[in-house]
Amino acid sequence: PGPRGRRDDAALLLARYEGPDTGRVPRTGHLSIQRRDLRGVRQAREFVHERLCGWGLADLSDDVELVTSEIVTNALVHAGSDVDVRLRVYADRLRLEVRDSASDPPVPALYSLSEEGCARAEHGRGLFLVDALADTWNTSPNGRGKTVWLEMDIPADAGDPGRSVE
Repeated sequence: PGPRGRRDDAALLLARYEGPDTGRVPRTGHLSIQRRDLRGVRQAREFVHERLCGWGLADLSDDVELVTSEIVTNALVHAGSDVDVRLRVYADRLRLEVRDSASDPPVPALYSLSEEGCARAEHGRGLFLVDALADTWNTSPNGRGKTVWLEMDIPADAGDPGRSVE
């Protein structure tokens, strides 16, 4: 009990913030793309390439650029909204998120071997590539739309300048 017999519910919290670590390159990145601007696909690939090279992960760039291209293309073509691309790197994996305003999850196209199926087979393979290259991927609702996300493991020696490349 405090003075005059009342309970005191006050608590003291001390925190110390010394500002961002200026000795490290931030390991997150964000890119916004205007709706239906298919030039944004190239911008997204360049964004991923620049970030991964800056983080010493150039070896992963080709695969991440490819899946980024596929997911961003799907979002721009099918969602009809602005698209946000986020890239995060953790100690053992990287995470790519592509957010749009369409609530329907992407569905891999199914084709037969008929002439029509072969003619359309140039499109609809993106999610198969994502599934083949990502260690895990899925969609999550995000209020007014969805986020398609994927994660790829980072090899223990990725970004190690002393490793030998065969």
